[in-house]
Amino acid sequence: MSELIQLTHLKRNAVVYIRQSTPHQVVSNQESLRLQYALSQRARDLGWHEADIDVIDADLGLSGASAAHRSGFQELVGRVGLSEVGIILSIDVTRLAR
Repeated sequence: MSELIQLTHLKRNAVVYIRQSTPHQVVSNQESLRLQYALSQRARDLGWHEADIDVIDADLGLSGASAAHRSGFQELVGRVGLSEVGIILSIDVTRLAR
């Protein structure tokens, strides 16, 4: 557990946001996908229970140029706005938005 993680964080869900920009990357960059999905274990290591870890991978193969067609990103933003998220885990912040 990290000293940065407080009980208020743990009372909310951990969200792993997974995205790759093109269908080709989804197929050819399997190591990247493996590393992104492995972030669920990092959330467990930080103190979240399995039932409180959500993986959002609806945006696989979608460009980050616009959020309009990225339902996973829209879900994430909505949940953050509703104070449901205690931590977002992602390999690269550019996975969230450009």
